[in-house]
Amino acid sequence: MKPKNIIIIAFALVAAIGAILVPIPFGSPAVFAETTTPAQSNQTEISVVVDGLHSPRGLSFGPGNILYIAEAGDEDHEGSIIQVVNAMSQNPTTHTIVNSLSTVGDEGEFLGLGGISVLGRGTNAGIYAIMSLSPQITGNNAFGNLFRVDPNGVVQNITNVGSYDFQWTADHSGLWEEFPDTNPYGVLAVPGHIYVADAGANTLDEVLADGSVRVLAYFPNEIIRDAIPTCVAQGPDNALYVGTLALVDTFVFGPSAKVYRVDPSQANLSDPTATPMTLWTAGLWPINGCTFGSDGTFYASQLFTNPNINDDFDHPMGDVVKIPFANPSSHTFLTGGGLSFTGGVAVAPNGSVFVSDGTAFVPEGRVVRLN
Repeated sequence: MKPKNIIIIAFALVAAIGAILVPIPFGSPAVFAETTTPAQSNQTEISVVVDGLHSPRGLSFGPGNILYIAEAGDEDHEGSIIQVVNAMSQNPTTHTIVNSLSTVGDEGEFLGLGGISVLGRGTNAGIYAIMSLSPQITGNNAFGNLFRVDPNGVVQNITNVGSYDFQWTADHSGLWEEFPDTNPYGVLAVPGHIYVADAGANTLDEVLADGSVRVLAYFPNEIIRDAIPTCVAQGPDNALYVGTLALVDTFVFGPSAKVYRVDPSQANLSDPTATPMTLWTAGLWPINGCTFGSDGTFYASQLFTNPNINDDFDHPMGDVVKIPFANPSSHTFLTGGGLSFTGGVAVAPNGSVFVSDGTAFVPEGRVVRLN
């Protein structure tokens, strides 16, 4: 089973796997020399919007250009949803609309909110947020739940995606050696549909209006580990684009994260492993969040871009990659590695890119704007 925090556990696996498969140190230039695809880099200005955060994860813009942040929390701070008004200005204001949405796991990691997505307008707007893992893994019934939160902070529990996927992976244990497992991580709410990327089950799910869950697609394993889908975004063609973490394979072979295109109308509900999908782009550093801008440009947060991270863990060189919809092989890093373990990413109506920075492994996180 791939339990607990997907980032922490995957890093811990690297040393053991590397000792067997790779005769040279992880992160040395030789490991990456033949596999890394050159990417353009822009030195974008980084402006702090909110700091002093505690494991910030998903980001989403809602009505009135309000930015919403999902915090997983830490040992001294509960998980929460934070509202940022005037996020595009020099003087944003913040307000916590709901908290008590996380806990510390038995291995010391912070378990709580991951993805967040806002749908609708005014008082009818719904803020959809997903909790990681499941009751079967944590013993806590809050985990794995998909919540709907209104702008006043009233929480409605829609369904437990984690419980459904834990059972689905138990029923399909032949797909991956660590099943049963689940870790709902990314969420996307669009008119008429709610989608969840489950990083533990390796699935793309849909939550229906009655709260039932169905698996639309299963993502194939990588060479060493499983795919670990972390985010889902809707493209200008209305198809879904799902980014993967591929963390351990990236340590061994160089940037291995992928983005798959899935048309949900073509989902094979009786056998999600047979759902058609297209490899839209590949050769990326581990993806931890993704979205599209209004012009159709795809953005993905890169957890790190430092090929020597095992020797220089204090400088992960997190980044956001920009990919034109019409040319998915063109990868432009926006900050030249100027961030640190990035998380969710969102694009404001004016085209400014916002990203969670310091989503793990740092004392305090922040949300920054890339100008």
